[in-house]
Amino acid sequence: MTTDINICNAALLELGGTPINSFRDGTVWATVCAGIYPGAKSEIMRAHFWNSLMARAVLAPLAASPAHSWAYQFAAPGDWVRTYQVGYDGEPIEYQFEARRFLAHANVLPIVYVADKPEDQWDAGLVAVMTARMRLALAYPVTKSASLRDSMKEEFYRRGSGVLAMARAQDGQENPPEDWSDSPLLQARAA
Repeated sequence: MTTDINICNAALLELGGTPINSFRDGTVWATVCAGIYPGAKSEIMRAHFWNSLMARAVLAPLAASPAHSWAYQFAAPGDWVRTYQVGYDGEPIEYQFEARRFLAHANVLPIVYVADKPEDQWDAGLVAVMTARMRLALAYPVTKSASLRDSMKEEFYRRGSGVLAMARAQDGQENPPEDWSDSPLLQARAA
């Protein structure tokens, strides 16, 4: 079962650091990991529409209406990280997102979103990306090598072939390709 501590320990061990038992075990590396992990996790969860983090909900409106411009407002789910879709497939609903609230004219709001799920629900690719991100974040504190940190950063973020880009590509290939045959742009170009 994957946990946040497993991910931190894998990164620490790969760098030659000492594993931790928890974020509160009193060691230097526990304190460092506790400070770094939440922000790194948030960054990675927002970096892609990870299949293992997707969730669906149909939101009911809040009792209070927005001050103006929209008929209804809806609270984002508690585990909401990023919105993928508002409305049903092929039937998008116009909306605005402000202060963790969706504003819309519809009186119910179906959404698909990235959810903050526990690490034991992540797929192996996402765990590998998070481990690599923690390894990058811990590279300098553990090794005191700026050149190692910089090369790991370049490897992680390299456009098209970096760790993050490859994981996003693999994750994206699990879904069927989008059908653009009825696109007005393609129809206009074909005419």
